[in-house]
This record gives sequence, structure tokens and C-alpha cells, in this order.
Amino acid sequence: MKHNYLKIGGLTALILIMFIVTLDSTITNIALPAITSDFSSTLTDSNWVSTVYMLTLSVFMIPGAKFADQFGRKKLTTLGLLTFGIGSLMSGLAASLKLLVVARIIQGLGGAIISPVTVALAVSLFGNRQKAQGSIGIIGAAAALAAASGPAIGGLLIHYWSWRLIFFINVPLVLLALFLLNSCFKESYDLSVSKKIDYFGITLLSFGLFLITFVLLKASDYGWSSMKILLMIVGASLSLAIFLLIEPKQEAPLLDFSLFKNKSFVASLLIYMACGFTIICSSVVFNFFLEDILNYSTLKSGYIIMFSSLMVMVVVPIGNKFGQQNGYHWPIVLGTISMTTSLLLLANINYHSTLFDMIFAMVILGMGFGLAGLSQISAVLHIPAQKVNLASGIINAGRQLGSCLGIALLVGLLNGNLKTATQTIRHDAIISVNQAQLSKVVKQSALAKIKSEVYYSGQLKHHNFNMASLKSVASKPQNLPCPKKGTSEYKLFISGKQFSKIEKKLAKKSTDLKTAANLMQLSKKQQQISEKIMLESQAKELNQVAHQIKDNKNEQLAKAFKKTFYVGMLILIFSIPAAFYTDVKVKSKIGPKI
Repeated sequence: MKHNYLKIGGLTALILIMFIVTLDSTITNIALPAITSDFSSTLTDSNWVSTVYMLTLSVFMIPGAKFADQFGRKKLTTLGLLTFGIGSLMSGLAASLKLLVVARIIQGLGGAIISPVTVALAVSLFGNRQKAQGSIGIIGAAAALAAASGPAIGGLLIHYWSWRLIFFINVPLVLLALFLLNSCFKESYDLSVSKKIDYFGITLLSFGLFLITFVLLKASDYGWSSMKILLMIVGASLSLAIFLLIEPKQEAPLLDFSLFKNKSFVASLLIYMACGFTIICSSVVFNFFLEDILNYSTLKSGYIIMFSSLMVMVVVPIGNKFGQQNGYHWPIVLGTISMTTSLLLLANINYHSTLFDMIFAMVILGMGFGLAGLSQISAVLHIPAQKVNLASGIINAGRQLGSCLGIALLVGLLNGNLKTATQTIRHDAIISVNQAQLSKVVKQSALAKIKSEVYYSGQLKHHNFNMASLKSVASKPQNLPCPKKGTSEYKLFISGKQFSKIEKKLAKKSTDLKTAANLMQLSKKQQQISEKIMLESQAKELNQVAHQIKDNKNEQLAKAFKKTFYVGMLILIFSIPAAFYTDVKVKSKIGPKI
């Protein structure tokens, strides 16, 4: 009985660890506007809150996994949890943006240590991989759920409390995980590796990963052709090339390169990277569309994206059970195809799409993400048990790099598409105003408004245009244009003009002064009526131009997102063949499996 309690408590600790580390990768994206406002900073500066966390995770995950194998997984996990908890507390208490960024680096360092160790700890807790498969599936489900539910949880906490709570909430969870970890686990090591630290390999790999991750995350800000980014690409290439040349010859290398001879491991790594790539589509790109284009609240956007999280909870246990009995490659294949399909659905969402359309796309994405996320299990199925922790570190780092690639490619592409769309909106709006039957004053005011308001500066809220303020200018009877031919206003205007001419002629011919005066009065009233007709015609024309510009704006912006999602879909299509090899038993030279 006590043994069962230890297993339940230990599994709970591992679920908590995986959940909080993964959650903090996506939850901050939705908090950036609130953080920007609170610290009176720019969105570019605030974006470092997310960037440094992902950078730190990507750089230190593999060394963290290696140190855990060498010096004790329980010991390193305890250290990592303490570091993560301190970083979370500091993040919540941060009095400035700089302090928050420093706190996120500390938090990321703790996360890099603890996240790859969960699989190896699960194996040690349950005795072997066969018995641990179910628990590894639950841990993977926790990671998938956290990644998908970040925007929903973040939106809820920010709406009802504060962005600081997204960090404070980690502290009690860390304390609980620490208690369970030290109560339920015994120390475990990889006895096949040397205790010698490969400082040279760690330096080369960490430096290379840092540079390549930085380039992927920030190249869109600095520009791909900027000297800083080009030098970083060169530095990353040299560092990683030297690492690959020298590291296999080391006495105690940081990486066991024979892992990459295993087809299942490599295929699972590629699919898990695709999972990281896909989550950017919902947590960043689609969330931008909901909040900044449709002007949904943070909470409403979170609720829509939440359906992907609910689907993860449903499909992962089913997929894991099926995978244990029939092989994991089938649910992973279905998951990869579903992720691809979800991007096709997202590409066809526009201003006229219903809430059901959006929720359905999130359901399909959640199903795909949950099933494809089982590649975290398939990655360690056919490798030696003592290499599970290192393998877990590599695939978790792979998912982070997949997310970085998603940010670099999709967000960079989206920015370019939105800039092009805004230029088209501006150009078409100017043509619409120039062709409209408007007075010179109204046209000048409208054109000035377009030039000052219709632009794109890298933030998604600078393409709005509202002609409501022009109504006061349009209501002034100065140099009014003739109503457009073919309209009812034009017919009334022409008729009134003719009546006015007739009345003036009759007034001139009339010998009765009183009759002549009455006719002239009628002519003036008719001119006033004609003026009102011209004003109403101009107001109607201005309203039509406004609707035309708005409809074109909606169409162009929807196209910008459509192009972005199509590119993401094409990339996922190329990953589908790899899914078939994620659970293939092969003869391996990397030692006997336990």
C-alpha cells in the first residue's frame, strides 16, 4: 500500500514539474500587453520576457540532462525546482522590466534542469520502461496540456487578477513538487557515464544553441541582413560545426551520438519539434488574430484557444493506450495529419467565420498536438534505459527549437504579410477617396487621415481606420459636389435645380411684386433643399467609402494570416513521413535495452 502511495505521489510530482515548466513557455505571450502597460515599456522590450525563457531552456536542457545523469537525478531536480521557484517568485515581485527579464533567466535555468529528468525519474519510480509507459504518457499529456492551455489560463488570471499571478502561482506548486520529490524518489544515476565534465563540449554546444535560438527569435526585429544577425549565424555555424567534429573524439562526450543512429529517436525528435512549431500557430499567431484583428478580449481569446487544451486531455490517454498495444506510430501519424489539417482550417478563418469554426479548428489542433506529442514516449522506447534522461533532454530541447523556428518563420512572415496588406489597404483607400463624389475639403481630410492612421509598425493594432471623425467636416456646406449620377439623390437634385430655374424666370417675368417675391423665396428654399440633398448624398458617399475601405481592410488582413498558416501547413506536410518511423524497432549498437 505504501509503495502505491509513493508511486502516486511521485507521479504527481513529475506531472507538476512538466506542467509548470511547459506552461511558462506559452502563458507569458498573452501577458505581454499587460506587462508592457504596467512598466510603460515597448512591446519589443517586453517581448524579452518570453524570449529569454525560451533561450535559457534551449541552451541548458541538454547539459542539465547530462549533469543529472552524472551527479544524481533527484539531487539535480531538487536544485532545479528551487531555482525555478526562486525565479518565479522574483518574476512576480519584479519592480522593473529588467528585473523581470533577469528573473525569467533564473526561472528558465531551473526549468532546463528539471524538465528533461521527468522521464528517467518515472522509469526509476516504476522499475522499468514497460511499467512506466502509462506514467510517461500522463507526463506527456501534462506537457501537451500546459503548452495548449497557456493562453486560456493566462487570459483568466490576467482578466480577474494580475499578470504577476501567472508567476506567483508556480510557487506553491514548486513547494508541493519538492515535498513529493524528496518523499517518493530514491537517487538514480547513469552508471555508464563518466563523472568527468565536458567543459569544452558544453561551451561549444551552449554557445551554438544560444546564437541559433537568438537568431530564430530576434532576426525579425533586427533584420535577417543586419550585421549582428549575420555574425551570429556565422558564429553558431562555426560553434556547432566544431562541436560535431571534436565531440565524438572526446573521452567523456556531452552527447552520445549513437542515439542519432536510431530511426525512432530521430523521427520522434522531428515530430516533437513539429509540435513545438504548431503550438506557436495557436498561442501566438491565432491569438494575435483574435485579439488584435477581431478585437476580442484576452479572456474570450483564451476561452476559444482553451478547446485545444480540452482535446489534449481527451486524446492523450486514448492514444497512449492504443500506442502501448499497437505501436505509437499510428496515433502519431494521425496527430501529425490533424495538426496539418488544423492549420488549413485556421487559414480559412476570417471576419465572417463563426465561433464554431474557430472552436472546431482548435479542437482539431488539440487532437493533433496531443497525439503527435506521444513522440516524447516513442523517442525513448528503443534506446538503452540508461540513456533515457539524455534522450529526453535532447527531444525537449528540440521542441523548444521547434517553437523558436515557429516564431522566426511564422511571426516574421506574418509581420511581412501584414506590412504588405497595410500598404495595399492604404493604396486602395486613397484611390477610393479620390474616386468618390466628395468635396475638396472632405477629400483632403480623408486623405490626411489615411496617411496618418493606415500604417504598420510591427504591432498589429496600427492598421485601424475610422471615418467617423470626418462626419463633422462633411456636414459643412462648402464646395459641395453634385450627387453621383444614377442615384435617387441625383434625380432629386436635378429636379430641384430645374424647378429653381423656372421659379427664377417666372419671378423676373412677373409684374406683380408680391408674386415675384414669393417665387424668389421658393427658389431660395429649393436651393436650400438642393444643398441638403448634396449634404445627404455626400454623407452617404462617405459612408459607402468607409464601408468599402473596411471590407477591403478585413479581406487584406485575413489574407495575411491565411498566407502565414498555409506556410505552416506546408512545413507540417513534410513532417508527416517521419511520423511513420517514430515507433520502429531496429537493431541498435548503443547497448542492450533494459
